[in-house]
Amino acid sequence: MKLDFKSAKGGVVIAGHRGDPAYYPENTMSSFRSAYEKGVDMIETDIHLSKDGAPVLMHDHSALRTTGADRLIREMTFAEIRRLNAGTDEAPEPVPTLEELLAFAAPKAPLTLDLEIKVYLDDEGPERVARAVRETVKLCEKYGMADRVMFNCFDAYVLEYLRETYGDRFTLHGYYPYSYMKNVTKDPKDVLDIACYWKKHSDPKESTEFLNSVGVLSCTGNTTEEEFREAVSLGVSMVTVNDPAVALARREKYCK
Repeated sequence: MKLDFKSAKGGVVIAGHRGDPAYYPENTMSSFRSAYEKGVDMIETDIHLSKDGAPVLMHDHSALRTTGADRLIREMTFAEIRRLNAGTDEAPEPVPTLEELLAFAAPKAPLTLDLEIKVYLDDEGPERVARAVRETVKLCEKYGMADRVMFNCFDAYVLEYLRETYGDRFTLHGYYPYSYMKNVTKDPKDVLDIACYWKKHSDPKESTEFLNSVGVLSCTGNTTEEEFREAVSLGVSMVTVNDPAVALARREKYCK
């Protein structure tokens, strides 16, 4: 079932980008909990597969920036990944699993999730892409979350695979201009439900008008207050942010 963005206050979904990283280490359970407690509509996170196929949550392909371990996630076993510290020295936390986030979110309806698949065709091949999608969908179904998730990727191959495999079951999130995405083989308007633009790289008015003309919703992220106001005036459906409290306050101000 496709997500209903219009049900959010003012028709604008506020998504916590990797949780609430303005206050907690990104993509940790403490960050996700904080975003939820502050009132976000959606939590965005990033899914990698460990070497042995476990879906874990980390933005970068390497664990270096967030854990200090200079290794690729896809080359580490799940046990090795779980020994890393994704938190702080004072408050250590393991790299969370997708299952942990789903278990947290499942009883908190109408909270939704934006699941960015970080397993790319050119890096890991079609079998790993298929496995990442399959394992993610299976876990979403296990926790009754299949109707409350959106899939997101910079690799159009992944999104096209999702559309071909599951039809219109899931909301699919890409990027505009489409050149942000690689491996585009189909007309994105036939694949995407929503696309994100960034003002620093594209004109918001042109972006939203084009996307609207082809039936794709628009979204943006990490805006200044003026950019947020402009985005709302242009009819965006979602804003993904590192500081949810600030964005929620702006929504109260500008979305009536």
